[in-house]
Amino acid sequence: METAIMRRLAKAIETRLVVAFSDNQGENHIVEPFTLGVHKDTGRHVLRCYGNLPVTNTESQDCWKLFELGQIDKLQVMPIIANTERNGYEALDKEMSEIISFTVSNRRFK
Repeated sequence: METAIMRRLAKAIETRLVVAFSDNQGENHIVEPFTLGVHKDTGRHVLRCYGNLPVTNTESQDCWKLFELGQIDKLQVMPIIANTERNGYEALDKEMSEIISFTVSNRRFK
């Protein structure tokens, strides 16, 4: 299951599309995915993303979220183009020991 989610998230990062999902606590999220990788401490696959419900145009460091892929349920790739640049974004995420996919100027690198 994580593999299918990873493929869909990598494609969303590549095409810069917004994603929506619920977490294992039943909360709904709408986010811009930026980095997919492996958490340096837990070894679990994680997603670094920007935003959350409600979506606002206000930029804030608090808008950066990290989700374990095992917590993501009902993933939907939305037909909404994500912003390519957000304040505070670091492509080489310090919380990840391995980067699988990340955003740099509308491009995905592996």
